[in-house]
Amino acid sequence: MSVATASERVERILSVLPWIVEEPGTTVEQVCDRFGMTERDLRADLDLLMYEVGIHPFTPDARVDAIVEDDGRIFVHLGDYFRRPLRLTPDEALVLYAAGRALLDRPDPDPVLARAVDKLSRVLGEGVADAVDVRLGDADPAVLSTVRQAAEDGRRLRIDYYSFGRDERSVREVDPVRVAALGGHWYLTAWCHTAQDVRAFRVDRITTAELTGDPVEAHAGAGEDDQHPDGDLSEGRPVVLVVDAGDEWIVEAFPTTSVSAEGDGRVRVELRVTAEPWLQRLLLRLGSGAEANDATTGEDLRPLAADAAARVLRRYR
Repeated sequence: MSVATASERVERILSVLPWIVEEPGTTVEQVCDRFGMTERDLRADLDLLMYEVGIHPFTPDARVDAIVEDDGRIFVHLGDYFRRPLRLTPDEALVLYAAGRALLDRPDPDPVLARAVDKLSRVLGEGVADAVDVRLGDADPAVLSTVRQAAEDGRRLRIDYYSFGRDERSVREVDPVRVAALGGHWYLTAWCHTAQDVRAFRVDRITTAELTGDPVEAHAGAGEDDQHPDGDLSEGRPVVLVVDAGDEWIVEAFPTTSVSAEGDGRVRVELRVTAEPWLQRLLLRLGSGAEANDATTGEDLRPLAADAAARVLRRYR
């Protein structure tokens, strides 16, 4: 199993802490059994609470203190700051509501979170809450559920995956590292046995996912946080597109490395391409108004669209 990332560790602490507060005197063994943790991880998390959780200037009334007695019983003291009712500005409440809605966009959502989001909805008012629409891609719920379960249990997956950059489908075996929402989509970060490296897969591009029955293996670098969510395009050809404002859909549809506005109202998009046929089809779809250049050499890539169009015409003659 890989080492927990910072975000995974925070999520774990936020799950464990409220339960301990509600069950004062619960034992280390009970907490570990309930949350599937090792004693080492639990004690490390409690140490983190002691030294890192609180509000400046970290006076006793603005700290969280955790004490583990010699007999293994755990007691958590919340400072006065954490016991006072939370007061949110309208903007803070709206951001919190949207984040909660995003977390509920998953199989088997947390019922406690659902009730909290419902309360926020009533506070914000029907008109405001109804105006917020949070959708994390179009991932198949069954696929997402299988992927999340594999990541949680440390089990290997066999996935049928479509790579838009290579414009091809492939079946791969992967060792899941984490599943996270980013930029409006669910991503699976995993060690890919085909690429022999860490890759990030958009879950909505996974057609099928099934457990192989094998446990994941430890892989060097598999727990690092610096993997780009479009990891399977990290070595592609850098291409710069300048498109009309009406073609901004490519920013949402495909991974990009940079996006900026041009002075004439058009949009400059840089992305990486690993297969020329895919780029040809994209240029055909964008039409003659789009500019395309190799970001390294400056080569004009628009003739690729003309070559593709000529091949299409020959098929129908």
